[in-house]
Amino acid sequence: MDTSESSLALGVFCGFSTGPSDRYVQAATVLGAGLAARGHRLVYGAGGAGLMGAVARGAAEGGAPILGVIPEFLRAKEMNDHLPPQQIVLTEDLLERKRVMIDRADAFVALPGGYGTLDEVLEVVSMAALGQDVGPLVLLDVDDDWLPLLNYVERLERRGFVHDAGILRVARTPEQALDMVAPASAGALALAGDPQGKEAASRVTRCPGNDWPVTGLF
Repeated sequence: MDTSESSLALGVFCGFSTGPSDRYVQAATVLGAGLAARGHRLVYGAGGAGLMGAVARGAAEGGAPILGVIPEFLRAKEMNDHLPPQQIVLTEDLLERKRVMIDRADAFVALPGGYGTLDEVLEVVSMAALGQDVGPLVLLDVDDDWLPLLNYVERLERRGFVHDAGILRVARTPEQALDMVAPASAGALALAGDPQGKEAASRVTRCPGNDWPVTGLF
């Protein structure tokens, strides 16, 4: 693992399906492998299927630590899905899941996905627009998937509803996306010595029947 670049906790938002072509799974896998090669950690939605599973497997094969965040009701539905070794945070609902992922990540890359992915992306964008402390976000495009959103935001800007459409940045390859979030490593390095950091609010137990830890929030 190459750790010459300062380590980031990289939040990845993406879909539970594989998309319309193999290019989507390939992009997710390369993103996971790429973040591992740069010494980053993966924060994601703890899914084992679709693009979620692809990015997690790519990261795990490269030796990256993984934090999966999932509501208890979804974990119960997906107990039979294969997950690579990871720490799992069980939350009460989707809202808490989103909050934990945003709190635990230094920067974000979003692959195409469904309603949940859009919700996560817009939450980070809204926080950034309001000047809240949140890491940079990059949209990883595979086949112009983000173009309708970009066009809509530009339309909102023309009509005066938003004033910072430039918050939404697009990468065409996983490597470009990782390059674009690299400046966030300076902030991550500054937090590294904080003993009251993001891990302080959790406790670790074991997930019965599996060999990775589960974190329950107080």
